Amino acid sequence: MQSRKCFVRLNGSRFVLTRLRALRHTARFMSAHLPKPSVSLWRDAAFLRLFIANTLSALGSAVSLMALPLTAVGMLHANASQMGVLAACELLPFITVGLPAGVWIDRASKKRLTVLFNFVAAFGLGLVPLCWLLGCLQIEVLYAVGFVASTCEAVGGSASQVLVTLMFGRERLVEANSKLSVAGSVSQICGPALGALLVAAFGAPLAVTADALSFVVAGVLIGRIAVQEKAGTRSRASMLVQIREGLKLVWHTPMLRGLIVVVAVWILLSDSFKALYVLYASRNLGLGAAAIGLINMLGALGGLLGAPLADRLSQRHGMRLTLLGGVALAGVGYLAYALPQADWPLTSLWAGLALFVYNLGGTVYVVNYLSLRLAVTPDLMLGRMVTSMRFATILPGPFATIAIGHSADRFGLPPVFAGLGVACISVALLGVFCLPRQWSAAGPQIRTQA
Repeated sequence: MQSRKCFVRLNGSRFVLTRLRALRHTARFMSAHLPKPSVSLWRDAAFLRLFIANTLSALGSAVSLMALPLTAVGMLHANASQMGVLAACELLPFITVGLPAGVWIDRASKKRLTVLFNFVAAFGLGLVPLCWLLGCLQIEVLYAVGFVASTCEAVGGSASQVLVTLMFGRERLVEANSKLSVAGSVSQICGPALGALLVAAFGAPLAVTADALSFVVAGVLIGRIAVQEKAGTRSRASMLVQIREGLKLVWHTPMLRGLIVVVAVWILLSDSFKALYVLYASRNLGLGAAAIGLINMLGALGGLLGAPLADRLSQRHGMRLTLLGGVALAGVGYLAYALPQADWPLTSLWAGLALFVYNLGGTVYVVNYLSLRLAVTPDLMLGRMVTSMRFATILPGPFATIAIGHSADRFGLPPVFAGLGVACISVALLGVFCLPRQWSAAGPQIRTQA
């Protein structure tokens, strides 16, 4: 009996100690995840440099968004099928080099990779005006330039996303990403007007020079950011094993696994739309470069409004529902873009409003998607998570964009845009069931090879 009492006391003591340790662990977890008072990111010198760099590169990209399709359509006489192939070339790097890039990002300095591939992107884009001046610009050159620029995004852009997480922490991810998306929206407002002026003054191929220069300046600015990074992991495992670890992380994390379905459909629909909307505006609606610049500017206003809206809605409804709402709203934009005709008195305004709705929903979706996938991933796996997600979600893209381009040649552009809208709204509804309602803030601890 005495030994039994001692046994009960001993077990009771162990129970108390276990509960105390659990409470202490919970307190540490809560203190680590509760929002801490901090200065505004607008007063953070590192964030300001990053914001200016993003603004400049986005401004240059907004020029290319107009100049490159006009080069393909107006000067090289590309058809819808060739525009689909161009979009496919821009997706291939995420499939071919994306997974090894994730291992590289986890091992190396994120800042250095971001700077390096800004300069490589500048070189690739510079080939367009150079080939035009030499008289050897062909659609195949645009295919190659699209592949190089997207390779830079697959490596340098992924490294930049991880860098934002390391600089500002998970508790400020939505705030940081929403503010950085403002840079893109502001640039898209000014970019079309600047692009129209440059195209009118120098021609579409030479206007791409502005994009190349913007990447050079962005690389210099990011290089001057002072950021402390942990040394990359020196794993003895092979690259193939580490790639597999990244894919396993995505598969065994319910939120990431569910996002693959939503994001894969989003990407193929969005890239197909981007590849064809200038062609539709130019040939079907009879809009010139200035009018196309105007509708792009109206569309960018939607992105500008969507950036702060994404932060506010995520605080009220959570990142999951806000993300899906953005996808559905973008689908409405696709449907609206299929309606205008060349003989309408306000064709440009209607097309611009359709792009406004599309960009509003797209920005709300992107800000919350980028933040959500980073929030559920351990630090040591961030690079491989980003590239594994990109690989899984972009894999169907090249085949789909080519198929949609052929469909546009056969059935016409308005039915294709209407189909994009229906598919986008449908995947938003599907996401309500395939994205988990509850998820861990730290993500699963996937065992890695030493």
